Amino acid sequence: MMLHPACFWIRSRLERYVDGALGPRMTRSVKTHLDHCAACLQRVENVAQLETLVRSAVPVPADPDWGGFWAGIQSRILTEEPRPVRDPWWVPFWKPFWGHPRLAMGGAMAVVVAMILSLWPLPGREGPVQAAWAGPVVVQDVGTADPERSVMVYSTPDQGLTVIWLFSADAASEES
Repeated sequence: MMLHPACFWIRSRLERYVDGALGPRMTRSVKTHLDHCAACLQRVENVAQLETLVRSAVPVPADPDWGGFWAGIQSRILTEEPRPVRDPWWVPFWKPFWGHPRLAMGGAMAVVVAMILSLWPLPGREGPVQAAWAGPVVVQDVGTADPERSVMVYSTPDQGLTVIWLFSADAASEES
């Protein structure tokens, strides 16, 4: 028995072929392969035989008697009062906007504008976003007597922070 390369692809589909669970295109493909491959055809016959044995071993349950069941359901429907449907907690807040999409959109936009204005940094006000915004920075290039070195000074007048950088000509030539 020589295996075809297609056998590896077809073998995973043989059980579904026996059950009739493949689509029409895949069924044609498997059937065409089975016409030329005795090993896969033998597998299909084995699976079909196993399926027949399993079906014969499992007893078929009898159909249930639904006669008394439906009468009880119908009498409950007629006698019981349905429970009232309660709206979720947010429905009373939303009811004025029902049928008014412009009003609902305007309310949503007002909430967005209020959020933006509450988080917007203002001069002299420390807020949650204020720390993330950088103030003005003054940069100065300070000359030195040594031509091999230069100094840069960064300072923020509002926050009183100063950073001094010392540069060397040797470091610049090494980085290049």
